[in-house]
Amino acid sequence: MRAINYMKIDYMLTKQQLRILPLLLIVAVLVGRSMGDVWLMYTCSYLLFIGTIFSTTPFGSCQRKNTGFLLMLPATVTQRVLGRFLFGISYVAIAVLLCAAAMGAFSLLGFEVTTAMFGIFLCNAAFSLLIVALEYLISYVFGEGRNNWQYVGNIVRIAPGMGMFFLIMFVLDKMDEETFVADRMEFLAQKIVSVGAAALAVALAAMVLAVVISIKVIEKRDYA
Repeated sequence: MRAINYMKIDYMLTKQQLRILPLLLIVAVLVGRSMGDVWLMYTCSYLLFIGTIFSTTPFGSCQRKNTGFLLMLPATVTQRVLGRFLFGISYVAIAVLLCAAAMGAFSLLGFEVTTAMFGIFLCNAAFSLLIVALEYLISYVFGEGRNNWQYVGNIVRIAPGMGMFFLIMFVLDKMDEETFVADRMEFLAQKIVSVGAAALAVALAAMVLAVVISIKVIEKRDYA
């Protein structure tokens, strides 16, 4: 599938971030460990935040000078755009897999991963996918290939993920308050996994919609 080949091209053009990924994993653990009893959730939230930033790197590093080369490759607009979306999804998927492995190891060591924690993680993953979908859509509709977009683009790439990270931190901080937990733990235990699953479904639907709109927009231009 040529879309996968385009995803590989984006990996080649952004290979420097793969080199620093192990270092960021260590940073994520250190950030989490400084946050208290639910440190694993802080670590996962930080990894997903990094995933959203890494997902949008091609819009910052793949400059206009690469456009001619990419257009010479045998592929349709759909394949090129889909390949980039696959690149974006892949980094969120990597973060999710790392978090799932950490939760598994956490459980094997005898620590409890509660239903509420798992549900919040699902919501966090859904937010990450939704953010990537919106960032890609904004970049394609308003910025891709346009002069001076890189400055605004950097804000678009970083601000939403950072906002999500601080939101999850706020929720986790609230979970440490006894009154909050007492009043809401029953809801969290019964509903949060369902809410997280529904949020994932909505995020995936938004991703599909963003792909379709982006393809329509790029088909009217001479680059993608």
